[in-house]
Amino acid sequence: MNVAELPGLQIESPIITTGAENFRPSSWPPPIDFPVITDAEGNVVSRYGDVRWDLSPWAGHTLTIHFGDGPGQGKRISSENASLLRQIVAWWLWGAAAVRSARSLVFKFESIKPLFVACTDNGIVASELYKFPRVIQDVASYYSARGNRLISYLNALSYAEDQLGFTLLNEKGMKILSEALPNNDETQTAYIPVRIWNCQISRLRECLDDFIAHKDDIEACYNFCLDAYAKNAGGCLSMAFGGLGSNGPFNGRRSIGLQKSGKEFYGIFRDTTRNYKIEGLIEKWCNTENKMAPVTLSSYLSLVCQAGLAYILNFSLMRVEEAGKLRADCYELESDPLGNDIHILKGITTKTIEDGDARWIVSPTVDIAVKAMTAVASMRMKAAIENPYIELSKEDIENPLLQSLPHEPWSPKAPLKQPIKKYKKARSYGDIWNIWPKLFDAKELIITDADLELANRLTDGIDPEKFVVGKVWPLAWHQLRRTGAVNMLASGLVSEASLQYQLKHASRAMSQYYGKNYYRLKEPLNDEARGYYLRQMYQAIVREFKSLQSDQYVSPHGEKRKDQILHEITEKDHKQLIKAAKAGNISYRQTFLGGCANSGPPCPLGGISNISGCMGFGEEKPCKSALLDKDKLPMINQLREVVSIQINEAEEGSPMHESLQAQLESAERAINVIENC
Repeated sequence: MNVAELPGLQIESPIITTGAENFRPSSWPPPIDFPVITDAEGNVVSRYGDVRWDLSPWAGHTLTIHFGDGPGQGKRISSENASLLRQIVAWWLWGAAAVRSARSLVFKFESIKPLFVACTDNGIVASELYKFPRVIQDVASYYSARGNRLISYLNALSYAEDQLGFTLLNEKGMKILSEALPNNDETQTAYIPVRIWNCQISRLRECLDDFIAHKDDIEACYNFCLDAYAKNAGGCLSMAFGGLGSNGPFNGRRSIGLQKSGKEFYGIFRDTTRNYKIEGLIEKWCNTENKMAPVTLSSYLSLVCQAGLAYILNFSLMRVEEAGKLRADCYELESDPLGNDIHILKGITTKTIEDGDARWIVSPTVDIAVKAMTAVASMRMKAAIENPYIELSKEDIENPLLQSLPHEPWSPKAPLKQPIKKYKKARSYGDIWNIWPKLFDAKELIITDADLELANRLTDGIDPEKFVVGKVWPLAWHQLRRTGAVNMLASGLVSEASLQYQLKHASRAMSQYYGKNYYRLKEPLNDEARGYYLRQMYQAIVREFKSLQSDQYVSPHGEKRKDQILHEITEKDHKQLIKAAKAGNISYRQTFLGGCANSGPPCPLGGISNISGCMGFGEEKPCKSALLDKDKLPMINQLREVVSIQINEAEEGSPMHESLQAQLESAERAINVIENC
């Protein structure tokens, strides 16, 4: 390895400079006396060969890691394994995608050290772990949590094999571990059927679109209300917190107009919403059966924030706790070296997060949710800064949380003392629907036979008492994460064009940066989300391959050839199939005609925009790995008609004419097979 090409320490600390002796190692692996950590005066705190590294100068408080090959606390590991572990930690410090905080390094260290403890306990060196499948399975017993993180770290390290000079697990071994690791709650998380998922997505989007369309009128009404409360509080909004009682400006019992006292009354609040052209909007989304009051406006703004949160969770693989900490500047658009636009959400800063990698790849459609919630947060901040009972940080004012509190002085939920917790507690998805019953139509979310069949097909062990035909689907936050992952990995499940586009856009970026471990983004991505994506990816391969067993699919070479293609499925359960997929023993991807089960390199013609490689033409026979989907017959017929028109317009003998002729013959062959099977 050429150490001069290493980026150097990326830890965010004022004591780290490019001229510091620990900024970049002199050789690889670093010498045992290389100064890893130095203090503000340049004194060496920890050297590479030390049993314990003291990261306190970087963290600002006591923070250490213990390698376990000498005296001290923590699990012991052999000297050979400790040497390998040091190299990995050094790579995380000085290699590609280096960590940005000491806490992040500690989190990664604590996530991977149990693997080295397991290797030591089993009497092997970690670099030879791939040779021992039984030990790989035993490693999983050392983990009760962080399984997704571990998979993500191992996946990333496998791409650094040339630089490190070793790898912990090859592809086959890493995927044995992935299957053996505890799944915790993920295997029991129900997949939301496409029809129901589409219903809730459509209503969330409609809610956000409505807000954006009326944003100026809503803001004007909101500002008018603040001014009205300030006036009736004696000209100072801060005096209005705690309530104005009968002096509220929208008290319908008071005479309309300016009073001798200097207070002014505007009649019932509905009249004000009508004046600002938002009466129908609030009626549409909020419960106004009893009356419409300023608190109804607050309720609507809170609904917009909750709808934005739910919309983001559908397209990001974020957990609700993570999305609840997003701030106004969270949305970023980054162009990578390949010229692709990568849409990213960034969470709380690296100095306050547990592991310092709070960035998630998302679909570009989340932009509207961020814009809507930012607008609400900005409005509410106008009231919050006048609240005499609370103190706001500079960050809270300039970059407010998107899940904002109702700070309006007329709201009974406006804080009258300094909040103890920094972040708003997330309600359950079901609670949100209960509070705002107009958000979803219960009739549209009633489970049908087709819904339950799809949910069962894509969920391992769905609860038969909770999910019943004729009952309303019980929406939950964690379902959005898993359903989003499945839909992005198999966007063909979703037929609605605009949603399919959004899913494919996110899927393409996730495949590159989560699946293939591309590094060249400005900041590190969330490792837990990366690991979650990888595990869902393997399960998606198995599901698609299992579906080929049905009579819906045929081989152009006959039933015997189909049986040969699918021999991996015979008498294997779901877990065994996942193991086969991870080992590379089964492969499947969708094509225009149906599917391709070729486990070799990708076909240069793709099977999407050009089908001649699938069915052959002239003297070329159909591909042995091709399978035809009977349900795609109408699309294939349509392709034949389009190509027939195009071929008449192409110059005979030209490359275009020859290509179209091959396409036409391939389409006719596919139609003949399907119609005669």
